[in-house]
Parts: sequence; C-alpha cells; structure tokens
Amino acid sequence: MRKDSEKSLYVRKGDNGEILVNKVENGQLIEEKDAVHLDIQEARLLGIQLLKLSTEPVRKDGVTINTSDIVENITVYQRINPDDTFANTACFEVNEDEETEDYRTNNGLSPNFSIEGKSLEKLIAVLAKIV
Repeated sequence: MRKDSEKSLYVRKGDNGEILVNKVENGQLIEEKDAVHLDIQEARLLGIQLLKLSTEPVRKDGVTINTSDIVENITVYQRINPDDTFANTACFEVNEDEETEDYRTNNGLSPNFSIEGKSLEKLIAVLAKIV
C-alpha cells in the first residue's frame, strides 16, 4: 500500500506456522476472522509474484549490481531460449579488474562476492523477475 494511504497490509506469522495477511484501514483493529491464511509455499509464491509484477523486465544487456567484496560488481542476465523467448534461468557474470583477478589467482581464491543492503534487494527482485 502507498505510504500516504489510510489502508495498509499487515502480515504476520500465525501460531501454526501459517502466514496471515490482513488489509486494514487506519485505526482498524486486526481481527483473525478477516485474515487470509497462506501456508509457507503459498506465501513464498505470492512474494515472488508480487516482486515479478513490481520489477522491470531484465534488460538483454543484464542488470549490474554493486557488491561489497573483492569483486567490483556482478551482472545478472536472463538466458534467452533458441526461439528468442526468455528462459527462467539466471546467469551471473563476475566483473573484476585485472588487478583483482591477479590477486585472487595468486592467492588461490575463487571468484566470490558479498552483497548487502539495497544491492541485495535489487538482486532478489531481479531473480524473482526471472523465475
């Protein structure tokens, strides 16, 4: 819901592990009888669908995401099928400069990266769009 809206969604986990979702208006009491009950799998699928609908399509040249580790950034691509339709496959390109690659190679390290904060949110949204 919009921040300035008097309506909002309240999501919580129930005692039996279900996910409960209530649509409420400002000041309204949240009542169990009004809740939508979702099991874990339904909640996960709903979350993915919401991210898919709220995320722009993955560009053919990929989406660059900043990392917080030795690698400068990664680019996420969505694989394309032989018939030019998008596949539900994500490809990652680790972008490192020559100096970083030399350091990693000389120290027996594999290409790796860490992602946090807004960059992690961006990666999650891109992956949800691809699924």
